[in-house]
Amino acid sequence: MSTPRIAVSQAPYIRDVDSALNRALDHMRHAASRGVDIVVFPEWFLGLNPVEVLPNRLTDRIGRLARELNVMVVTGSIRALEPESGKKQQRSLVIEPDGTLAGSHAKLLFQPTERPWFEPGPSVSAISTRWGRIVILPGLDAIDPDVWESTRELVPDLVVMAANPRTIADRNQIQEIAIQRSQDIHSMVVVAPLIGRFSGSAYVGGALIADHGRVLGMADEQETILIAGDPEAPLIQLGVTDISAYIPLARPLGGRPLDVKRAIGPEAERRVLVDWGLLASSEPARVAEELLAMARDNPRWIALAPARPGYAEDLKQLLAQGAGGAFIYPGMDRAFPWAESVRQLGRVLAEAHKPLLVHGGPGPAPLRFDSPALWDEFLMEFSTVPVIIHSMGQRSPYLEEALVLAERHPHVYLETSRAPISAIKEAIHTAGPDRVLFGSGGLAQDFHKEWEKVERLESEMSPQAFQKLVNLNARSLFFQPDGQERRGRDSIHPFRRPS
Repeated sequence: MSTPRIAVSQAPYIRDVDSALNRALDHMRHAASRGVDIVVFPEWFLGLNPVEVLPNRLTDRIGRLARELNVMVVTGSIRALEPESGKKQQRSLVIEPDGTLAGSHAKLLFQPTERPWFEPGPSVSAISTRWGRIVILPGLDAIDPDVWESTRELVPDLVVMAANPRTIADRNQIQEIAIQRSQDIHSMVVVAPLIGRFSGSAYVGGALIADHGRVLGMADEQETILIAGDPEAPLIQLGVTDISAYIPLARPLGGRPLDVKRAIGPEAERRVLVDWGLLASSEPARVAEELLAMARDNPRWIALAPARPGYAEDLKQLLAQGAGGAFIYPGMDRAFPWAESVRQLGRVLAEAHKPLLVHGGPGPAPLRFDSPALWDEFLMEFSTVPVIIHSMGQRSPYLEEALVLAERHPHVYLETSRAPISAIKEAIHTAGPDRVLFGSGGLAQDFHKEWEKVERLESEMSPQAFQKLVNLNARSLFFQPDGQERRGRDSIHPFRRPS
């Protein structure tokens, strides 16, 4: 069976039934015009619909258009009557491309405010369709572990989680759960959430389409029709970890202030956040805590702490607060790597078993501090601290010095941003694919340029070696090596964020 192309309608709740229905029909037309096979709607997409037995006039309208457009429709729950008992339920629907109602499923779990009004269904069920077995998990059903175990036993081909997060942290968690589940069942999982205000609460959206652990499309809180692999939306690359994503909370080194909002676009699946401006800030610890807080809200981000000579205790505290490692440019403090103030930082990192990202090559500090070769003694003393040379030194003679360090020290890694493609090839030959790491080295808008450069290497490397370069090496250094974090990927798949 081929993989269906899916669209998720993410739009604010409308109480009026006719207005809600007309919008749903418009979204179906738009999705069909983009070659979609399945259109997914969230809970309450028909507003405060009449409580009737299914099918009814509303589902008939949707079915007629589905037949006209040749698309399947899968929905979160709407209000309905159980046909035999007449009990009031919330039921999710699947309508086939021929317009027929393939089946419906009654919600199992309710919020306290809903319990007096609705009868729960008996169990999780799979609806058989032309696209395989579909399970819909509306509301609390979507995140209940027991319900999920029952779902797994049904061996579904598609699971729709019509979950409704109210906070960004909840949204991130639900999206992460969906990705893990799609890997778990080796199939597709879709998140179809509410956005806007409904029944006294505000919802933050976060539609997502995942297949076998790969994200094919993801949205935030904006109204959108999310389409898997949408060619009209900006590219985001999955199966990639960016180890040097720059978030300028502090004033940039040697430059004018930048708009932080331009730096937050999630260009890679996972990002290691740095703010080089912290190395010249008058309040590095306070601003670093803001960077840690930003990463803490997103399970795919991790932040590095500034390692400044003379601030070893601050570094120790930031690592204890969750920093994934540190970044350093001692030349900004006119310190050489063999200085005692820098060695104190090395001791903190060695004790915490955390890596160090080192500024390499020319920068705003005097050139006498920029040579990668200056780190040789530090590397000899701190052989248990993974050290990553940022940008591989950028240009000759620094590039050659970085390569020599990688040859001499097995705990030296080389990061690719700003490095010429020839130097990256030499690094892979010299250090091996296990010790070269992809990084954008800049803001979100820098990601595409750096990714295009490294992507040219894919045809020259084995799939396993390329995955190490762009993803697995960084994840082994910065992200937890448990089963959830190490979802295997055989190839790189882009997904696209709605404009």
